[in-house]
Amino acid sequence: MSMSAGSVLRFEFAPDQDAERRSDGWGQGRLFLGGRPYWFFNSEADPQPVEWTWVDFLEHIAEFWGSLVSEQAYPFEWLRESPHPGELWKVAERRWARMGDATADREEPALLAFERRHNLAAAWKGLGLPALTWLRVGETVWLCPEGSEPIRASYSECRTAILSLGNELAAAYANSSNPRVASAVSAWHTRGEILQNNFLEWATGLTLDQLKQIQEGQVGSVYWEVAASSDWESGRVFEGELLAAARMTAGVLDAAQISRVVRIVRNLKKRRSDDLDVLTAAATAHVARKRARSAFAAGYDAANFLKRASVDAKKKFVDVSDLLSKLKVELVDVDLGTDKIDALAVWGGRGPCIALNSSRAFVNSDKRTRMTLAHELCHLLIDRKNGLPFCEVLGGQVDDFIEKRANAFAAELLLPRASVEHEWALWRGNFPNFLALLSQDYGVSKSVACAQICNCSVMAKLPHQAQNYVIRRLLAFEGRTNVTMVKAMEGVV
Repeated sequence: MSMSAGSVLRFEFAPDQDAERRSDGWGQGRLFLGGRPYWFFNSEADPQPVEWTWVDFLEHIAEFWGSLVSEQAYPFEWLRESPHPGELWKVAERRWARMGDATADREEPALLAFERRHNLAAAWKGLGLPALTWLRVGETVWLCPEGSEPIRASYSECRTAILSLGNELAAAYANSSNPRVASAVSAWHTRGEILQNNFLEWATGLTLDQLKQIQEGQVGSVYWEVAASSDWESGRVFEGELLAAARMTAGVLDAAQISRVVRIVRNLKKRRSDDLDVLTAAATAHVARKRARSAFAAGYDAANFLKRASVDAKKKFVDVSDLLSKLKVELVDVDLGTDKIDALAVWGGRGPCIALNSSRAFVNSDKRTRMTLAHELCHLLIDRKNGLPFCEVLGGQVDDFIEKRANAFAAELLLPRASVEHEWALWRGNFPNFLALLSQDYGVSKSVACAQICNCSVMAKLPHQAQNYVIRRLLAFEGRTNVTMVKAMEGVV
Protein backbone atom coordinates (compact mmCIF):
# COMPACT_ATOMS: atom_id res chain seq x y z
CA MET A 1 0.00 0.00 0.00
CA SER A 2 1.18 3.52 -0.78
CA MET A 3 1.02 6.28 1.80
CA SER A 4 0.13 9.91 1.15
CA ALA A 5 2.14 12.87 2.44
CA GLY A 6 1.35 14.73 5.64
CA SER A 7 2.24 14.22 9.27
CA VAL A 8 -1.25 14.69 10.75
CA LEU A 9 -3.54 13.49 7.97
CA ARG A 10 -2.34 10.33 6.22
CA PHE A 11 -4.08 7.86 3.91
CA GLU A 12 -3.30 4.30 2.90
CA PHE A 13 -4.98 2.95 -0.23
CA ALA A 14 -4.77 -0.03 -2.59
CA PRO A 15 -7.19 -0.73 -5.45
CA ASP A 16 -8.99 -4.06 -5.50
CA GLN A 17 -6.96 -6.82 -7.13
CA ASP A 18 -10.00 -8.12 -9.01
CA ALA A 19 -10.26 -6.21 -12.30
CA GLU A 20 -14.07 -6.13 -12.35
CA ARG A 21 -14.36 -4.92 -8.77
CA ARG A 22 -11.64 -2.35 -9.38
CA SER A 23 -13.55 -1.13 -12.42
CA ASP A 24 -16.58 -0.64 -10.13
CA GLY A 25 -14.50 1.56 -7.79
CA TRP A 26 -13.60 -0.93 -5.09
CA GLY A 27 -10.46 -0.76 -3.01
CA GLN A 28 -9.22 -0.84 0.55
CA GLY A 29 -7.57 1.76 2.71
CA ARG A 30 -7.32 3.54 6.02
CA LEU A 31 -7.10 7.10 7.30
CA PHE A 32 -4.63 7.93 10.03
CA LEU A 33 -5.11 11.05 12.14
CA GLY A 34 -2.20 12.17 14.25
CA GLY A 35 -0.53 8.81 13.64
CA ARG A 36 -3.50 6.79 14.91
CA PRO A 37 -6.00 4.84 12.75
CA TYR A 38 -9.22 6.83 12.40
CA TRP A 39 -11.08 5.21 9.51
CA PHE A 40 -10.75 1.45 9.69
CA PHE A 41 -12.65 -1.82 9.93
CA ASN A 42 -12.54 -4.34 12.79
CA SER A 43 -11.28 -2.92 16.11
CA GLU A 44 -8.81 -0.38 17.48
CA ALA A 45 -6.72 -3.28 18.72
CA ASP A 46 -6.63 -4.74 15.19
CA PRO A 47 -7.53 -1.96 12.72
CA GLN A 48 -8.06 -3.39 9.25
CA PRO A 49 -8.36 -1.47 5.96
CA VAL A 50 -11.79 -0.25 4.92
CA GLU A 51 -12.85 -2.45 2.00
CA TRP A 52 -15.44 -0.43 0.11
CA THR A 53 -16.14 1.56 -3.05
CA TRP A 54 -13.46 4.21 -2.60
CA VAL A 55 -14.85 5.94 -5.65
CA ASP A 56 -17.24 7.44 -3.06
CA PHE A 57 -14.38 9.45 -1.66
CA LEU A 58 -13.09 10.46 -5.10
CA GLU A 59 -16.55 11.78 -6.02
CA HIS A 60 -16.71 13.79 -2.82
CA ILE A 61 -13.34 15.49 -2.99
CA ALA A 62 -13.78 16.20 -6.70
CA GLU A 63 -17.16 17.85 -6.09
CA PHE A 64 -16.02 19.86 -3.07
CA TRP A 65 -12.38 20.51 -3.93
CA GLY A 66 -13.05 24.23 -4.21
CA SER A 67 -14.68 24.41 -0.79
CA LEU A 68 -11.92 22.40 0.89
CA VAL A 69 -9.12 24.61 -0.42
CA SER A 70 -10.75 28.06 -0.62
CA GLU A 71 -13.83 28.32 1.62
CA GLN A 72 -12.66 29.72 4.96
CA ALA A 73 -15.79 31.31 6.45
CA TYR A 74 -18.97 30.00 8.00
CA PRO A 75 -22.28 30.43 6.17
CA PHE A 76 -23.60 32.67 8.97
CA GLU A 77 -21.82 35.38 10.95
CA TRP A 78 -23.33 34.18 14.24
CA LEU A 79 -21.49 30.86 13.91
CA ARG A 80 -18.33 32.72 14.99
CA GLU A 81 -19.48 31.92 18.53
CA SER A 82 -18.29 28.37 17.89
CA PRO A 83 -14.80 27.70 19.28
CA HIS A 84 -14.07 25.45 16.29
CA PRO A 85 -15.94 23.88 13.33
CA GLY A 86 -16.77 20.76 15.31
CA GLU A 87 -19.11 22.75 17.57
CA LEU A 88 -21.26 24.41 14.89
CA TRP A 89 -24.39 22.40 15.56
CA LYS A 90 -24.27 23.12 19.30
CA VAL A 91 -24.16 26.85 18.56
CA ALA A 92 -26.96 26.50 16.02
CA GLU A 93 -29.21 24.52 18.36
CA ARG A 94 -28.79 27.14 21.11
CA ARG A 95 -29.70 29.88 18.65
CA TRP A 96 -32.71 28.06 17.25
CA ALA A 97 -34.00 27.30 20.75
CA ARG A 98 -34.11 31.08 21.30
CA MET A 99 -35.23 32.17 17.84
CA GLY A 100 -37.85 29.51 17.08
CA ASP A 101 -38.68 27.01 14.36
CA ALA A 102 -39.06 29.57 11.55
CA THR A 103 -35.45 30.66 11.95
CA ALA A 104 -34.28 27.05 12.16
CA ASP A 105 -36.21 26.10 9.02
CA ARG A 106 -34.62 29.00 7.14
CA GLU A 107 -31.02 28.48 8.29
CA GLU A 108 -30.69 24.71 8.71
CA PRO A 109 -30.43 23.84 4.98
CA ALA A 110 -27.44 26.15 4.54
CA LEU A 111 -25.70 24.66 7.58
CA LEU A 112 -26.40 21.12 6.38
CA ALA A 113 -24.91 21.96 2.98
CA PHE A 114 -21.85 23.52 4.66
CA GLU A 115 -21.38 20.41 6.80
CA ARG A 116 -21.58 18.14 3.76
CA ARG A 117 -18.92 20.17 1.95
CA HIS A 118 -16.56 20.10 4.90
CA ASN A 119 -17.17 16.70 6.51
CA LEU A 120 -14.90 14.22 4.74
CA ALA A 121 -16.95 11.32 6.13
CA ALA A 122 -19.98 12.58 4.19
CA ALA A 123 -18.33 11.00 1.14
CA TRP A 124 -19.26 7.46 2.09
CA LYS A 125 -22.50 5.94 0.79
CA GLY A 126 -23.98 3.15 2.86
CA LEU A 127 -21.07 3.22 5.27
CA GLY A 128 -20.94 4.97 8.65
CA LEU A 129 -17.40 6.14 9.32
CA PRO A 130 -16.75 8.77 12.02
CA ALA A 131 -17.09 12.40 10.97
CA LEU A 132 -14.02 14.49 10.20
CA THR A 133 -14.73 18.18 9.69
CA TRP A 134 -12.17 20.12 7.66
CA LEU A 135 -11.99 23.92 7.46
CA ARG A 136 -9.09 25.92 6.16
CA VAL A 137 -7.98 29.02 8.11
CA GLY A 138 -5.11 30.74 6.32
CA GLU A 139 -2.11 28.45 6.36
CA THR A 140 -3.68 26.10 8.89
CA VAL A 141 -6.65 23.76 8.76
CA TRP A 142 -9.06 22.69 11.46
CA LEU A 143 -9.47 18.91 11.59
CA CYS A 144 -12.33 18.08 13.96
CA PRO A 145 -12.73 14.33 14.55
CA GLU A 146 -16.01 13.06 15.94
CA GLY A 147 -15.88 12.76 19.71
CA SER A 148 -12.26 13.91 20.01
CA GLU A 149 -10.30 17.12 20.49
CA PRO A 150 -9.93 19.26 17.36
CA ILE A 151 -6.53 19.56 15.67
CA ARG A 152 -4.96 22.61 14.02
CA ALA A 153 -2.66 21.29 11.32
CA SER A 154 -0.60 22.57 8.41
CA TYR A 155 -2.90 23.38 5.50
CA SER A 156 -0.16 22.62 2.99
CA GLU A 157 0.49 19.14 4.40
CA CYS A 158 -3.20 18.25 4.69
CA ARG A 159 -3.99 19.58 1.22
CA THR A 160 -1.14 17.47 -0.15
CA ALA A 161 -2.54 14.39 1.59
CA ILE A 162 -5.97 14.86 -0.02
CA LEU A 163 -4.43 15.73 -3.38
CA SER A 164 -2.19 12.67 -3.37
CA LEU A 165 -5.05 10.33 -2.52
CA GLY A 166 -7.27 11.88 -5.20
CA ASN A 167 -4.57 11.39 -7.82
CA GLU A 168 -4.02 7.83 -6.68
CA LEU A 169 -7.73 7.01 -6.81
CA ALA A 170 -8.08 8.58 -10.27
CA ALA A 171 -5.11 6.58 -11.54
CA ALA A 172 -6.45 3.33 -10.08
CA TYR A 173 -9.83 3.79 -11.79
CA ALA A 174 -8.59 5.44 -14.99
CA ASN A 175 -9.64 2.56 -17.26
CA SER A 176 -13.00 1.87 -15.63
CA SER A 177 -15.97 1.07 -17.88
CA ASN A 178 -18.40 1.85 -15.06
CA PRO A 179 -20.12 5.18 -15.95
CA ARG A 180 -20.22 6.39 -12.36
CA VAL A 181 -16.55 5.66 -11.76
CA ALA A 182 -15.52 7.21 -15.08
CA SER A 183 -17.55 10.30 -14.20
CA ALA A 184 -15.78 10.61 -10.86
CA VAL A 185 -12.37 10.35 -12.53
CA SER A 186 -13.38 13.01 -15.07
CA ALA A 187 -14.64 15.30 -12.28
CA TRP A 188 -11.33 14.98 -10.47
CA HIS A 189 -9.42 15.98 -13.59
CA THR A 190 -11.59 19.09 -14.10
CA ARG A 191 -11.56 20.22 -10.45
CA GLY A 192 -9.09 23.02 -11.17
CA GLU A 193 -11.30 24.56 -13.84
CA ILE A 194 -14.33 24.49 -11.52
CA LEU A 195 -12.30 26.02 -8.70
CA GLN A 196 -11.09 28.82 -10.95
CA ASN A 197 -14.60 29.58 -12.17
CA ASN A 198 -16.08 29.74 -8.66
CA PHE A 199 -13.07 30.83 -6.64
CA LEU A 200 -14.14 34.37 -5.79
CA GLU A 201 -17.48 33.23 -4.37
CA TRP A 202 -15.87 30.48 -2.29
CA ALA A 203 -12.94 32.60 -1.13
CA THR A 204 -15.05 35.57 -0.02
CA GLY A 205 -18.42 34.07 0.93
CA LEU A 206 -20.07 36.75 -1.24
CA THR A 207 -22.70 36.15 -3.89
CA LEU A 208 -22.12 36.87 -7.58
CA ASP A 209 -24.37 39.91 -7.34
CA GLN A 210 -22.39 41.26 -4.39
CA LEU A 211 -19.11 40.64 -6.20
CA LYS A 212 -20.36 42.45 -9.30
CA GLN A 213 -21.47 45.42 -7.18
CA ILE A 214 -18.08 45.64 -5.49
CA GLN A 215 -16.01 45.12 -8.67
CA GLU A 216 -17.92 47.81 -10.60
CA GLY A 217 -17.34 46.25 -13.99
CA GLN A 218 -13.71 45.24 -13.49
CA VAL A 219 -12.50 41.71 -14.19
CA GLY A 220 -12.68 39.78 -10.94
CA SER A 221 -9.18 38.30 -10.99
CA VAL A 222 -7.71 41.73 -11.73
CA TYR A 223 -9.77 43.59 -9.14
CA TRP A 224 -8.94 41.11 -6.40
CA GLU A 225 -5.29 40.72 -7.50
CA VAL A 226 -5.46 36.95 -7.87
CA ALA A 227 -2.03 35.77 -8.96
CA ALA A 228 -1.80 34.65 -12.58
CA SER A 229 0.57 31.90 -11.44
CA SER A 230 -2.09 30.24 -9.26
CA ASP A 231 -2.15 26.45 -9.53
CA TRP A 232 -5.85 25.67 -9.51
CA GLU A 233 -5.54 21.88 -9.74
CA SER A 234 -3.32 21.66 -6.68
CA GLY A 235 -5.23 24.36 -4.79
CA ARG A 236 -2.19 26.61 -4.42
CA VAL A 237 -3.84 29.97 -5.01
CA PHE A 238 -2.40 33.27 -3.83
CA GLU A 239 -5.21 35.27 -2.24
CA GLY A 240 -3.78 38.54 -1.00
CA GLU A 241 -5.09 41.03 1.50
CA LEU A 242 -8.05 42.26 -0.59
CA LEU A 243 -9.79 38.88 -0.66
CA ALA A 244 -9.01 38.32 3.01
CA ALA A 245 -10.57 41.67 3.95
CA ALA A 246 -13.68 40.90 1.91
CA ARG A 247 -14.10 37.44 3.44
CA MET A 248 -13.74 38.72 6.99
CA THR A 249 -16.38 41.41 6.48
CA ALA A 250 -18.85 39.27 4.50
CA GLY A 251 -22.01 38.76 6.52
CA VAL A 252 -21.02 41.65 8.80
CA LEU A 253 -21.11 44.55 6.30
CA ASP A 254 -23.13 45.11 3.14
CA ALA A 255 -21.57 45.18 -0.34
CA ALA A 256 -21.11 48.96 -0.37
CA GLN A 257 -19.34 48.89 3.00
CA ILE A 258 -17.13 45.97 1.95
CA SER A 259 -16.19 47.90 -1.18
CA ARG A 260 -15.14 50.80 1.03
CA VAL A 261 -12.99 48.53 3.19
CA VAL A 262 -11.33 47.02 0.11
CA ARG A 263 -10.55 50.48 -1.31
CA ILE A 264 -8.93 51.49 1.96
CA VAL A 265 -6.80 48.33 2.04
CA ARG A 266 -5.87 48.78 -1.62
CA ASN A 267 -4.51 52.28 -0.93
CA LEU A 268 -2.18 51.15 1.85
CA LYS A 269 1.53 51.10 1.03
CA LYS A 270 4.13 48.40 1.47
CA ARG A 271 6.90 49.24 3.93
CA ARG A 272 9.93 47.45 5.33
CA SER A 273 9.73 46.15 8.86
CA ASP A 274 12.95 44.21 9.42
CA ASP A 275 12.74 44.40 13.23
CA LEU A 276 9.18 43.07 13.20
CA ASP A 277 10.18 40.28 10.83
CA VAL A 278 13.01 39.19 13.14
CA LEU A 279 10.73 39.38 16.17
CA THR A 280 8.01 37.44 14.35
CA ALA A 281 10.40 34.58 13.52
CA ALA A 282 11.52 34.37 17.13
CA ALA A 283 8.02 34.70 18.59
CA THR A 284 6.43 32.06 16.34
CA ALA A 285 9.27 29.65 17.13
CA HIS A 286 8.80 30.34 20.85
CA VAL A 287 5.03 29.73 20.71
CA ALA A 288 5.58 26.54 18.68
CA ARG A 289 8.04 25.23 21.26
CA LYS A 290 5.67 25.94 24.14
CA ARG A 291 2.93 23.89 22.42
CA ALA A 292 0.15 25.53 24.43
CA ARG A 293 -3.06 23.50 24.45
CA SER A 294 -5.38 26.52 24.49
CA ALA A 295 -5.69 29.79 22.63
CA PHE A 296 -5.38 31.71 25.88
CA ALA A 297 -2.15 30.00 26.91
CA ALA A 298 -0.65 30.65 23.48
CA GLY A 299 -1.60 34.33 23.73
CA TYR A 300 -0.03 34.60 27.16
CA ASP A 301 3.15 32.90 25.94
CA ALA A 302 3.47 35.31 23.01
CA ALA A 303 2.84 38.38 25.18
CA ASN A 304 5.43 37.36 27.76
CA PHE A 305 7.94 36.72 24.99
CA LEU A 306 7.36 40.20 23.56
CA LYS A 307 7.65 41.85 26.97
CA ARG A 308 11.01 40.19 27.56
CA ALA A 309 12.23 41.12 24.09
CA SER A 310 10.96 44.65 23.55
CA VAL A 311 9.26 46.16 26.61
CA ASP A 312 10.84 48.00 29.55
CA ALA A 313 9.97 45.76 32.47
CA LYS A 314 10.35 48.65 34.92
CA LYS A 315 7.39 50.50 33.46
CA LYS A 316 3.85 49.54 34.34
CA PHE A 317 2.30 51.39 31.39
CA VAL A 318 3.10 49.80 28.02
CA ASP A 319 3.08 52.42 25.25
CA VAL A 320 1.66 50.30 22.42
CA SER A 321 1.77 53.12 19.86
CA ASP A 322 5.46 53.69 20.56
CA LEU A 323 6.15 49.96 20.31
CA LEU A 324 4.41 49.82 16.92
CA SER A 325 6.44 52.80 15.73
CA LYS A 326 9.71 51.13 16.73
CA LEU A 327 8.69 48.01 14.82
CA LYS A 328 7.91 50.12 11.71
CA VAL A 329 4.20 49.25 11.80
CA GLU A 330 2.25 52.08 10.22
CA LEU A 331 -0.72 53.32 12.25
CA VAL A 332 -3.40 55.16 10.29
CA ASP A 333 -6.91 56.46 10.95
CA VAL A 334 -9.57 55.59 8.40
CA ASP A 335 -13.32 56.03 8.27
CA LEU A 336 -15.01 52.73 7.46
CA GLY A 337 -18.47 54.24 7.70
CA THR A 338 -19.62 51.64 10.26
CA ASP A 339 -19.18 51.05 13.98
CA LYS A 340 -19.13 47.26 13.55
CA ILE A 341 -15.40 47.19 12.78
CA ASP A 342 -12.79 48.49 15.22
CA ALA A 343 -9.63 48.10 13.19
CA LEU A 344 -7.81 46.30 10.38
CA ALA A 345 -4.37 44.74 10.52
CA VAL A 346 -2.84 44.34 7.05
CA TRP A 347 0.34 42.68 5.83
CA GLY A 348 1.63 40.88 2.75
CA GLY A 349 1.70 43.02 -0.39
CA ARG A 350 0.84 46.03 1.77
CA GLY A 351 1.72 47.10 5.30
CA PRO A 352 2.44 46.00 7.91
CA CYS A 353 -0.20 48.44 9.01
CA ILE A 354 -2.96 48.88 11.57
CA ALA A 355 -5.87 50.97 10.36
CA LEU A 356 -8.02 52.30 13.20
CA ASN A 357 -11.63 52.96 12.28
CA SER A 358 -12.60 56.50 13.27
CA SER A 359 -16.26 55.40 13.27
CA ARG A 360 -15.66 52.56 15.74
CA ALA A 361 -17.60 52.18 18.95
CA PHE A 362 -15.88 53.68 22.01
CA VAL A 363 -13.71 55.84 19.75
CA ASN A 364 -13.01 58.23 22.64
CA SER A 365 -11.86 55.52 25.03
CA ASP A 366 -8.05 55.48 25.22
CA LYS A 367 -8.12 52.23 27.18
CA ARG A 368 -10.27 50.51 24.57
CA THR A 369 -7.97 51.81 21.80
CA ARG A 370 -4.87 50.48 23.59
CA MET A 371 -6.50 47.07 23.83
CA THR A 372 -7.39 47.19 20.13
CA LEU A 373 -3.83 48.07 19.13
CA ALA A 374 -2.37 45.34 21.33
CA HIS A 375 -4.84 42.85 19.83
CA GLU A 376 -3.78 43.75 16.28
CA LEU A 377 -0.11 43.64 17.26
CA CYS A 378 -0.61 39.98 18.20
CA HIS A 379 -1.79 39.21 14.67
CA LEU A 380 1.19 41.01 13.15
CA LEU A 381 3.55 39.22 15.50
CA ILE A 382 2.43 35.59 15.24
CA ASP A 383 -0.28 35.26 12.56
CA ARG A 384 1.56 36.61 9.51
CA LYS A 385 3.48 33.39 8.91
CA ASN A 386 1.16 30.55 9.85
CA GLY A 387 -2.24 31.95 10.75
CA LEU A 388 -4.48 34.44 9.03
CA PRO A 389 -3.76 35.37 5.41
CA PHE A 390 -2.67 39.00 4.96
CA CYS A 391 -5.45 40.74 6.88
CA GLU A 392 -7.41 40.67 10.13
CA VAL A 393 -10.61 42.56 10.77
CA LEU A 394 -11.45 43.20 14.43
CA GLY A 395 -15.22 42.84 14.39
CA GLY A 396 -15.31 40.69 11.26
CA GLN A 397 -15.52 36.95 10.63
CA VAL A 398 -12.28 35.69 12.12
CA ASP A 399 -11.43 32.26 13.51
CA ASP A 400 -12.43 32.13 17.19
CA PHE A 401 -9.19 30.44 18.27
CA ILE A 402 -7.07 33.18 16.71
CA GLU A 403 -9.24 35.95 18.19
CA LYS A 404 -9.13 34.47 21.68
CA ARG A 405 -5.36 34.16 21.40
CA ALA A 406 -5.09 37.83 20.39
CA ASN A 407 -7.38 38.91 23.26
CA ALA A 408 -5.31 36.98 25.79
CA PHE A 409 -2.12 38.43 24.28
CA ALA A 410 -3.42 42.00 24.57
CA ALA A 411 -4.57 41.57 28.17
CA GLU A 412 -1.29 39.96 29.24
CA LEU A 413 0.83 42.56 27.43
CA LEU A 414 -0.95 45.50 29.04
CA LEU A 415 -1.62 43.97 32.47
CA PRO A 416 0.45 40.83 33.17
CA ARG A 417 -1.06 38.37 35.60
CA ALA A 418 2.23 38.42 37.53
CA SER A 419 1.78 42.16 38.00
CA VAL A 420 -1.75 41.63 39.32
CA GLU A 421 -0.41 39.14 41.85
CA HIS A 422 2.45 41.48 42.81
CA GLU A 423 0.13 44.46 43.30
CA TRP A 424 -2.29 42.38 45.39
CA ALA A 425 0.50 41.17 47.66
CA LEU A 426 1.31 44.81 48.46
CA TRP A 427 -2.31 45.99 48.67
CA ARG A 428 -3.93 46.89 51.98
CA GLY A 429 -7.11 48.60 50.80
CA ASN A 430 -10.50 47.45 49.59
CA PHE A 431 -11.20 45.64 46.31
CA PRO A 432 -12.90 48.50 44.39
CA ASN A 433 -9.88 50.72 44.95
CA PHE A 434 -7.55 47.89 43.95
CA LEU A 435 -9.44 47.51 40.68
CA ALA A 436 -9.25 51.28 40.14
CA LEU A 437 -5.48 51.18 40.77
CA LEU A 438 -4.93 48.48 38.13
CA SER A 439 -7.08 50.32 35.61
CA GLN A 440 -5.32 53.65 36.15
CA ASP A 441 -1.70 52.55 36.46
CA TYR A 442 -1.75 50.01 33.63
CA GLY A 443 -4.15 51.84 31.32
CA VAL A 444 -6.74 49.10 30.93
CA SER A 445 -10.48 48.92 31.43
CA LYS A 446 -11.87 47.45 34.63
CA SER A 447 -13.23 44.57 32.55
CA VAL A 448 -9.73 43.68 31.36
CA ALA A 449 -8.45 44.00 34.91
CA CYS A 450 -11.19 41.63 36.07
CA ALA A 451 -10.22 39.17 33.34
CA GLN A 452 -6.61 39.10 34.49
CA ILE A 453 -7.66 38.82 38.13
CA CYS A 454 -9.88 35.87 37.22
CA ASN A 455 -7.00 34.17 35.42
CA CYS A 456 -4.43 34.36 38.21
CA SER A 457 -4.11 33.30 41.84
CA VAL A 458 -5.66 36.54 43.14
CA MET A 459 -9.19 35.35 42.27
CA ALA A 460 -9.11 32.60 44.90
CA LYS A 461 -7.89 35.08 47.54
CA LEU A 462 -10.71 37.58 47.05
CA PRO A 463 -13.68 37.85 49.41
CA HIS A 464 -16.80 36.12 48.10
CA GLN A 465 -18.48 39.43 47.33
CA ALA A 466 -15.51 40.58 45.23
CA GLN A 467 -15.43 37.26 43.34
CA ASN A 468 -19.11 37.69 42.46
CA TYR A 469 -18.41 41.21 41.22
CA VAL A 470 -15.61 39.97 38.95
CA ILE A 471 -17.86 37.28 37.47
CA ARG A 472 -20.77 39.66 36.92
CA ARG A 473 -18.47 42.20 35.29
CA LEU A 474 -17.06 39.62 32.90
CA LEU A 475 -20.48 38.24 32.01
CA ALA A 476 -21.69 41.76 31.23
CA PHE A 477 -18.58 42.42 29.15
CA GLU A 478 -19.02 39.22 27.17
CA GLY A 479 -22.66 40.06 26.53
CA ARG A 480 -21.75 43.50 25.14
CA THR A 481 -18.96 42.38 22.85
CA ASN A 482 -19.62 38.71 21.93
CA VAL A 483 -15.98 38.09 22.90
CA THR A 484 -15.00 35.71 25.69
CA MET A 485 -12.10 37.49 27.39
CA VAL A 486 -11.00 34.90 29.88
CA LYS A 487 -10.35 31.20 29.85
CA ALA A 488 -11.39 30.82 33.49
CA MET A 489 -14.97 31.85 32.75
CA GLU A 490 -15.65 28.43 31.27
CA GLY A 491 -14.87 26.85 34.61
CA VAL A 492 -16.40 29.51 36.85
CA VAL A 493 -19.82 29.99 35.23
